Amino acid sequence: MANKKSLHIESSGQLCIYCGACVGICPLNCIYLDETRITFDEKVCTRCEICVKACPVGAIEID
Repeated sequence: MANKKSLHIESSGQLCIYCGACVGICPLNCIYLDETRITFDEKVCTRCEICVKACPVGAIEID
């Protein structure tokens, strides 16, 4: 089984503005937003990078 790419929200510089663009665009519904953070269900995420492209401030990185 191939290793999945790493997924995280860039927290240095407080880039995330909690707009929810990534939540609404995710085809697998594996991104969750609350008042203080965004979380990803890494077991479901396929690293399609749609959320990366949807983020208006570039806060999501997939390595």
